[in-house]
Amino acid sequence: MAWPQGPDPAYYFHPATELSWAQCYVWMEGGSRMKIPFMPVVVTGFRRAPMGIGSYSQDVKVDGPLVFIGNGIVKEGMWNSYKGRKKDYTSGDIDVAGKVVLFSCDFPDKIQEIAKEDVPLSARISEAASRRATAVLVFSHKGAGSFLTVDYYERESDIPDIPVISISEKSFLDIMLCDFDVDGESILKEWEESGSPPEGVELSAKIHLEMEGNFTKAETENFAIRFRREMFSEQEMQESVKVNERALQFLFDCFKEDNELQWKRLNSVYFRDFDSKLFYTHHMGWGLAGDEGVFMVYKGGVPDFGMAVHENTHILTRLNWGESTSFINEGLGKYTEALATDQDKNHLAVIQFLKDGKLFPLKDMVNFYIGPSGLKTLVAYPASGSFIAFLMDKYGLQSVKKLTRLEGRLPQEREKRDSWTEALGEPLSKLEKEWLYWLKDKHQVEEKFIWEHLEKSSKTREAFQVDPKILDSYVGQYRFSSNIITVTKEDNRLFLEVPGMGKVELVPESETQFEVQAFDAPIRFVANEQGGVTHMIIQTGGGEIRADRIK
Repeated sequence: MAWPQGPDPAYYFHPATELSWAQCYVWMEGGSRMKIPFMPVVVTGFRRAPMGIGSYSQDVKVDGPLVFIGNGIVKEGMWNSYKGRKKDYTSGDIDVAGKVVLFSCDFPDKIQEIAKEDVPLSARISEAASRRATAVLVFSHKGAGSFLTVDYYERESDIPDIPVISISEKSFLDIMLCDFDVDGESILKEWEESGSPPEGVELSAKIHLEMEGNFTKAETENFAIRFRREMFSEQEMQESVKVNERALQFLFDCFKEDNELQWKRLNSVYFRDFDSKLFYTHHMGWGLAGDEGVFMVYKGGVPDFGMAVHENTHILTRLNWGESTSFINEGLGKYTEALATDQDKNHLAVIQFLKDGKLFPLKDMVNFYIGPSGLKTLVAYPASGSFIAFLMDKYGLQSVKKLTRLEGRLPQEREKRDSWTEALGEPLSKLEKEWLYWLKDKHQVEEKFIWEHLEKSSKTREAFQVDPKILDSYVGQYRFSSNIITVTKEDNRLFLEVPGMGKVELVPESETQFEVQAFDAPIRFVANEQGGVTHMIIQTGGGEIRADRIK
C-alpha cells in the first residue's frame, strides 16, 4: 500500500519538469542554452536545507564558467583533481575561483576506491569552496537521480557557503556536448577501462543556477517560522504562527505532570505541497521533526492543528526525554495528535485492523521503522498512538517517560535489560493483552478477535535456517545512490545498518531472500557465476532498488 508523500526522484530529473522556485541551464556566449534538471544537495545534522541558502536565509544566483574535475578528490601524494588542461590548451593547476566545478561522487576508479572514506563528498565540496568555486555540480554514476545529503558533524561553522546540486549522468553527457573536443561517453568509457580518473579540463560551457532560498520569516517567542513568500499570504503565515504557539501550549498541558519540561526555539519551515518540501528537505511525507527543526506541508485554509501538535511533540519529547525507537516516537506524536483532534481515531483504526486480521503482533511492531509506504507503517502508525494512550492511562506519564528513555538504548542493551519490564513492571506479551482488553472495554470489541490475535502473537516464528558460511558471504557494505548500507552478522543472525535508521534484523525466508523486520522492503542477495555476492535487490512499494557491493 502507498499514499502520496512526494514525487519520485526521477520526477525532478525529468527534462520536462519545470520548477517555479529553481532553474539550472548550461549556456554559451553565442546565445544558446540547454536546461539541466537537478536536485539540491541538502545539509543535514545542523540544518535541513539545500547547500548555499544558509538556513533558508539567502537565494542562489550563479553564473560562471564550468570546469570538469573527474572525481573531485584531492589527496596529497595520491591525486589532485584540479590539475589538468586549461582553455589555452596548457596543462597545470586549474584556477576555479569564480567558476563552477563538476565531478562524479561515486565512479568506481582506483583513486575513488582507495580514498572514498578519507575524502567523502563533504570534503570534496569543502575543497571546491576553499578554492573559491562559486558552485558545485555532482553526478552519480550509480543511478539516474538521487537524493544526495551531506553532514558536517562537528561544527556548523564548517559548512561551506556554496550551492551544490546533483545532476544525472545523462545531464553530464549533455553538458559535454557543448565542447566538440570533449566527448562525455568517451571520457566515461576510458575512465572505466583504465580505472584512473580523468584530469581536470576547463570547458567552454557556462552554468546558470538560480534557487529560491530566502524564505519569509515570522518570529515569536517560541518559534522562528519560514515560508516560501510566493506561496503564502500574510494572513496564512500569521495563522500558522498562532497554531504552533497554541500547539506548544497544548503539549505543556498534556504533559503537565513533568514539571521539568523545557523548549528549544527551532526553525519551522512550511511548504505548500509535497513537491517543494521534498525538493528542499529530501524527506517524504506531511511532516518531519528533527534536530534541525520542523518541516511541514500546509495546503492552505485552516492550518492543521493536529499536525502542528504531532510534529512539535517530537521536538518536545526528544529535547526532554531523549531519542527513542520509531514506534515510541511516532506513538507519542499520534497520541497527542488524537488528543488534539479525535481521541478515538487511533483506537478505531486498530480495532478495524484487528477484525481484518491485519494487526501485527506487538513484539514485531515495536521494532518497525514507521514512515515508509507499506502495510507495516499503515498499521503501526495508529497502533503506536493507541498503545501509548493505553500506557498513559494505565501506568502514567512518568512510566512512559522512563520507557521512552530505556527504549532509546542500543538494541543489544535492550536485549540484556528488558525496557518494558523495567519501566512498567510487565513483559510486552502481558502489556499487549492488557491493551487489547482495554480497547474492548472502551469500544465493545468482540473477544474472539482478541483471542485470534493473541494466539497468532504467541506463536514463535521459526526462521529459515541458513548455513553460517552463506551468511558470512553477505556481510559487507552496499551502495545505492550516495547511501551506504552495512550488513553485519552476530550470533548467526544478519543485521542491516542504514544511516538514520539504526540496526534492524534480516529474517531469512530462503538462502537468498530476507525480510527486513522493521519495514516492508524484502531483500534478495545476488551472486555472480563464481559465487561472489555482487549486489542486493531491495523490493519497495515503488519498485526495485539495486545496491551494489563495495566492500
